Amino acid sequence: MQYCTRCLYPANHPYGMFFDDDGVCSGCRVDEERKNIDWTERFEALKELVAKYRSKDGSNYDCVIGASGGKDSQYIVHVAKNLLGLNPLVVTYNHQFNTAAGIRNLQRMVKEFDVDHLRFTQKPSVVRRMARAAMTMMGDFCWHCHAGITTYTIQIAVKFKIPLVLFGESGLQDMVGMFSREDMMEWTKKVRNEHGLRGFSWKDFVGFEGLTERDLLPYVYPDDAELEAVGVRGLYLSNFISWSGKRNAEFLIEKHGFETRRPSLSHNCYSNVECWHCSGAHDYLKFLKFGFGRATDHAVADIRAGRISREQGLELVRRYDGKRPGDLDVILEFLGMTEAEFVACVDDMRDPDVWERDGQGLWVQRDSVLNHASGPAVEKARLPLANAREAAYRDNQSDEPETGHVFM
Repeated sequence: MQYCTRCLYPANHPYGMFFDDDGVCSGCRVDEERKNIDWTERFEALKELVAKYRSKDGSNYDCVIGASGGKDSQYIVHVAKNLLGLNPLVVTYNHQFNTAAGIRNLQRMVKEFDVDHLRFTQKPSVVRRMARAAMTMMGDFCWHCHAGITTYTIQIAVKFKIPLVLFGESGLQDMVGMFSREDMMEWTKKVRNEHGLRGFSWKDFVGFEGLTERDLLPYVYPDDAELEAVGVRGLYLSNFISWSGKRNAEFLIEKHGFETRRPSLSHNCYSNVECWHCSGAHDYLKFLKFGFGRATDHAVADIRAGRISREQGLELVRRYDGKRPGDLDVILEFLGMTEAEFVACVDDMRDPDVWERDGQGLWVQRDSVLNHASGPAVEKARLPLANAREAAYRDNQSDEPETGHVFM
């Protein structure tokens, strides 16, 4: 397996990436573009752009924002309300894997930013069956989460006739560099379907676990005629702001009391605070398929930002990736599966360039980024530790114990 000589990403990243002659991945090269962008000019362009969508007489909202209660969606609300002077309608799809900290952060967001907020909660029995079906179909019990927030946000934009929808960053750009920062990519139905939803549709779930078309209505995306009638347009703020999830979180901690949460499989206590499983069992499955997990994602972001060295990133990968997640028993109980059944769901999805069975029939890694720790190409691609003083993560976690999903 080829691994980036600068960060830690492998060639089999599920979003897709390529490497240049120096062995540096497309994600790292696109990240370099930040330093050549006039971000003041970009933000002025954003202000001019959103002005066209501002409700002329104040009779409607200026934009829609999908918010989970996490750091990025809260920062979007801050930008919209406090920096752009917009009147947003904030919407939340309740994935039902909530943490207590995430619920408190969501409540705090609504109060602190004084915004109107809609929250949709589906029948728990349907969510449980969808999670079980998705686990069997694609080895991802979180498909309803990905589909729910992207669908509900756009459904509300269409229903309320609000053209402008604001997003934070796109992983296709920020993680793997599928798009240049000069492309000014926008939200599209095509990208949602092919990447966000892994090419699956709500229709694929009909009949599985007894699911009906009526059960799946919350995941039916508006058709092209509906989108065009309203003129729905989704903008990524990372095209106009030098986006940093870490910096965003620390602003929210300092100014608005944002709570952190220590995950079991990463050093980053800012990310996915609202979800029990994103930095745990969800990305444990990614490790079982592709040989890397959430600790790799977070270490890559820190390496590219000049906060840690590649060697420090490798130590984080060694410490966290592939370990049994602390939340695994919680999701096993929710799904009604044994650990063996859970792991077996992805056996046919393991990348053969990374995984093979040994003489006893057990899965072992054929290759890992830990086998690509050094060499002339690594030294040539190395970034300076320009922001090493920013490497630490602030712990603002509540002392209240958490034992399982918080429904609402």
